[in-house]
Amino acid sequence: MKILVAGSRGAVGRFLIDKLVARGHDVTGMVRSESQRDDLLQTGARATLADVSRKETLDAAMAGQDAVVFAAGSKGKAVEAVDRDGAIHLCDTAKNVGVRRLVLLSSIYAGRPEQGPENLRRYLHAKHEADAYVAASGLDYTILRPGYLNDEPGTGKIQTGDAFDGTDAQISREDVAEVIAASLAEPGTIGAVFEFINGETPVAEALARL
Repeated sequence: MKILVAGSRGAVGRFLIDKLVARGHDVTGMVRSESQRDDLLQTGARATLADVSRKETLDAAMAGQDAVVFAAGSKGKAVEAVDRDGAIHLCDTAKNVGVRRLVLLSSIYAGRPEQGPENLRRYLHAKHEADAYVAASGLDYTILRPGYLNDEPGTGKIQTGDAFDGTDAQISREDVAEVIAASLAEPGTIGAVFEFINGETPVAEALARL
């Protein structure tokens, strides 16, 4: 597939680019600077200058793609502009240019923000609004809600559900990237919204059970 990745130079995005290239996809990463472009091209992916917070930059980046992945994040610096509106902009542009497949990286508690940690409520409400917008878009979406992210090596195994809780609800960034890549190849994930954390079930098997 021809796949566009927003957030290609983020912690999850870097793993994702490598995994998609290794699978033989034609991958384009969105970058916001020339320095990021040079870094991305070394992975074997293409690069396009665009910014999810600036909707007018997205049409040219997304035209001709088969699928788009939203893996961008503001790290708490621009929650509404990036984590909410950026996802909405990407969704709208996908519809405008005819890209049907959208995988949205969300967060644990995004479906129930009032149950999440108080210091993350603003972020979780932003993700909740973005998720709801994408779910109502009519696109072939998958909304992924990983647990708390860590930098442990990936295991390739997860547990899926819809109401994980506690500090042990964790997942490695590498495994999150694996779930995104595998979701693009699994038709059964279309229309799915789910949380996932570390587990004992291989990713492909867990997704096939959805």
